[in-house]
Amino acid sequence: MDTYDLYRFTHADGSSKDWAVRQNANGTVTTRWGPTGPVLPQSKTRRGDKRNLVQAKLRKGYVPVGTVRIDKEGRVHAVDSTPATRSEPEQKPEDALYWRIRVGVSVPHAALADWAKAVSDAADRLAEVLGWARGERSDFEPGAIGNWRIPGTRTSGAGQIPITQSVVPLLVLMAMKRLAPEGTTMSVATEDGIEVGTDLRAEARLLAQFGTDLEGVRPLAEALGLIEPRINLSRAIQSDHDWWF
Repeated sequence: MDTYDLYRFTHADGSSKDWAVRQNANGTVTTRWGPTGPVLPQSKTRRGDKRNLVQAKLRKGYVPVGTVRIDKEGRVHAVDSTPATRSEPEQKPEDALYWRIRVGVSVPHAALADWAKAVSDAADRLAEVLGWARGERSDFEPGAIGNWRIPGTRTSGAGQIPITQSVVPLLVLMAMKRLAPEGTTMSVATEDGIEVGTDLRAEARLLAQFGTDLEGVRPLAEALGLIEPRINLSRAIQSDHDWWF
């Protein structure tokens, strides 16, 4: 049997899948994967760096489980999850948001292309508010959320966002959901399965989990089209227009 590091991804419905990896002495990396259970049936060995593969999985929302022994048939044996530290409450997996996108086969390609452009334009406006150059917006680019590609193809996807991450990915997901074309199902749910809508005013409790509130995210939300911009009355009064109230 060989020793692997085991990682787990938990879906919004409570089901999960596992991924195990080991660096071999000859420079190759072996991975095994499958639904969480006593056997990981799928296996692949290739040349590569274990660290790069692990980082890619962590970005998709996988969390470390511990060290396992796996035999040639894929049977998972003893698990060492370092209970001395994992039993501490503060060491439990952090709360997360879970998202899923399903693109129907009947959705026209043109509608997906329009969706891609609308989301990209919104991300540009958001980057401008944040003072970021275009190349610095990778943290909230739709393609970086669970490695799900920006709309424009029929790729569906799912993933999770830790609550400890900034509020920006949440706002981007809400904007993507609001802009999604008919025939595309986009779900964003909390740890306890409560669906997140597109009305930011109704998500005060969720914003509080990110350590902010509506006023704290107002400039970002306005840039993404989640709320209407406020009218600057002082600027309006100084204009040449007539205003009636």
